Amino acid sequence: MFSLDERLSLCASFVRHGSKLADIGTDHAYLPIWLIENNLIESAVAADVRTGPLENARNNIIRYGAADKIKTVLSDGFKNIRSTDAEDIVMAGMGGELIVRLIDCTPWIFDKHKRLILQPMTRSNTLRRYLFEKGFDIIDEKACISLGKAYSVMCCEYDGIIREPSLEAEYIGCLGGNTDNVSKRYISNVKHKLEFRIRGIDKGSKLYGEMSELIKKLNDYTGE
Repeated sequence: MFSLDERLSLCASFVRHGSKLADIGTDHAYLPIWLIENNLIESAVAADVRTGPLENARNNIIRYGAADKIKTVLSDGFKNIRSTDAEDIVMAGMGGELIVRLIDCTPWIFDKHKRLILQPMTRSNTLRRYLFEKGFDIIDEKACISLGKAYSVMCCEYDGIIREPSLEAEYIGCLGGNTDNVSKRYISNVKHKLEFRIRGIDKGSKLYGEMSELIKKLNDYTGE
């Protein structure tokens, strides 16, 4: 038995017990193996677009005796994944814009019975805005520290309701007002990026005013 790092542990915490899992961009397949070993899911598909990581995943699955519950699939996103393969879907360790592209070209994901667990490495705000505008509800979001950096994991379900997110919702999702140090660190990182971005915005513009107000609010959250 092995332990997951903080990032994958947080992803695992959002997976529904007894579900079928698709791990897109699985790399070493640690997440599905851990979930199977702990009897938390029924089965899993471990998918990757690259043959090298998929071979690593296959070797690990055999090593930990999970070959009867986890199948590996060479796939660019969901191209070789069927809707019946998964109820819960994890996309972790990739850019927010890539996650958007993979969701957008997969109609069967737009289903209230599916759950998306998303951990973007970059462009989290782009991903959140897309989810809001396409009818996904971010039902929960938490932050974690991995290799010294702060990331968020979003737990999402489709309800078909189109939302116009505020700047706060776009940039920090459900993390606003959380008192734990990890959330504060994530929000602080976002604030510093916004402070850099605002330098290139016309001070007389509406966006400048809205972003200035958001930065003040983020200061309140972090106590900086």
